[in-house]
Amino acid sequence: MKQVRDEQDITIVIVEHHMGLISALTDRVVVLDHGRKLMEGTAAEAQSDPRVIEAYIGKDAADDAA
Repeated sequence: MKQVRDEQDITIVIVEHHMGLISALTDRVVVLDHGRKLMEGTAAEAQSDPRVIEAYIGKDAADDAA
């Protein structure tokens, strides 16, 4: 996908929840929650963003993991 993107100079939109795949394929991510943008940045920034953690794994699970 990266090769096609680079060779064709195009943007590819991927809708995916598997962060390993997203981290491997993307330069930038936009995280949505119920259609509302929570954040935009790198996959690493998304994984550490408290809003993203709360939206995707829940506040209680995030507190337990801390």
